[in-house]
Amino acid sequence: MGRSRSRPSSLGLWSLIGLVFLMITLVAASSSSSPSASTASPAADVDLICHTDNPSDCYPKIFVPTDEFQTVHDDQDLPPGLHVRLNVWTGQKEAKINVPDEPNTALEGLPVDSSIVVVEPQEEEAVQIPAGAPVYEPVGKIKEPPKSEESDSFFESLEILQRGLNLDDALGELGELSHDIYYGLKIAEQYDTVKKLLCLANTDWLHGDDASELSVRRGSQAANIIAGALQNNPKALAEVEKHWERFRGVKCNPDHGGDLVTETFRLLSPGGQGEGLVLDPTLVKARVSALKAMLKSDVIRKDFFENRGMEVLLNVLVRSGDQQWDPPREKAALLVQDIFLDADLGATLGEWPVDDQMSEGECRNLALPEMRRARQECWDYEAERLAGENRWDQDHWSHELWGKLKEARKGVKATERWRDEL
Repeated sequence: MGRSRSRPSSLGLWSLIGLVFLMITLVAASSSSSPSASTASPAADVDLICHTDNPSDCYPKIFVPTDEFQTVHDDQDLPPGLHVRLNVWTGQKEAKINVPDEPNTALEGLPVDSSIVVVEPQEEEAVQIPAGAPVYEPVGKIKEPPKSEESDSFFESLEILQRGLNLDDALGELGELSHDIYYGLKIAEQYDTVKKLLCLANTDWLHGDDASELSVRRGSQAANIIAGALQNNPKALAEVEKHWERFRGVKCNPDHGGDLVTETFRLLSPGGQGEGLVLDPTLVKARVSALKAMLKSDVIRKDFFENRGMEVLLNVLVRSGDQQWDPPREKAALLVQDIFLDADLGATLGEWPVDDQMSEGECRNLALPEMRRARQECWDYEAERLAGENRWDQDHWSHELWGKLKEARKGVKATERWRDEL
């Protein structure tokens, strides 16, 4: 009888499979229910500040913001970027998460006033200057240069000029140093020096047709020294103003010309351009430069108008001749603009033009056949004529002069300006 083999029971196989499945399920459940070490409670890493033994009184060292304002303790650290405010009722600082463009609910319902309030500026009280106080000088003190060979030579030249000795060397030395603000002041301070220079520059009989080249050169040098000493040197100009009254009635030569005040304003020859002496254009240009520097003075400018100085300038402008006369004519045009017409260059507006003007026909009849003799009542006519003659050269000085003169005339009330011809 043969041996029989036993077969495993199907029940036992399924039991084994069920046991394995149960173990896997338990492990998964255990891993899902157990917290990871990396997800520990946040409170475990937060630094707390505790002033008592009661845990409920503790608070984080670093303020933790929310969407609502919370009190910030004095010893708490505030992270950046929060909306912080001060409670005016409690005096405590409060903070919350910042929300850009968040409306301020505390202002809701308040009236809004959009009116404009004009605040009148308070008038400054006049400063009380104590009696005997020194006069304020905006220029300031002019510092004396250190003693040198140059300064010694300068003062020697002043003495030589006053004595009338070696004029050429003295004029040359003074001409080089007159532009210095200190030496310019020293030239202007001395009455005899200024008188000598004005006589050399403005004595017509020295510089006529029969005058030597030497006398013309000396006159030009003297005029240029005056211009250099007074230009941009208010203190020097003030010194000349002090001498000015003393020049009235003083004649450089008893037998020739008028007093020194009158002769200073004669840029051309005595009696006008059409008669008398004919001057060198280089000398006239130097005279115009000196006159321009002197006309910065209100005192001298007043006498200039009284002596019909604008007519003298006009006769320089209309002077006919070769190209040698172009520089003095342009210099005269610049004088008129800088002193009377152009405020940007320091001109005193409103003093000129103020005179009535003749008609075009009347002014045309005043012209001489060969040399034009102009009157100050023909300024507008002559300025327009000069601009017209040079219409092809737009850079010519006559265009700017005529333009500024027309602009200045707009506010002038003249009863006879440009009268109609009968």
